[in-house]
Amino acid sequence: MEVAERIAERGATLVAISGDSPACHAAFAAAKKFPFPLLSDLHRTAIRAYGVLDTARNVAWRSTFVIDRDGVLRWGQAGDREMVRDGAEILRVLDLITRLRK
Repeated sequence: MEVAERIAERGATLVAISGDSPACHAAFAAAKKFPFPLLSDLHRTAIRAYGVLDTARNVAWRSTFVIDRDGVLRWGQAGDREMVRDGAEILRVLDLITRLRK
């Protein structure tokens, strides 16, 4: 089972955001067969708001955030492009949020 499916089973929504254009995202998503939307932030508004803009290169650091249903940032990480994310940490955080809500 894909991580995206496991995230959905937990009632969460997965989206990706980058500074690339919608056309670039469409081609990339089709090539990679992503089961989640890629959102374009051409003006870097969200990227700046989350503090992950690499100003020297005008790109976002590769980042992951978990925002709960109340809009509260519960967890985040940012790092360079070489960092590998397999989704296990996101699933752990979602499970922890669920336990804390009980």
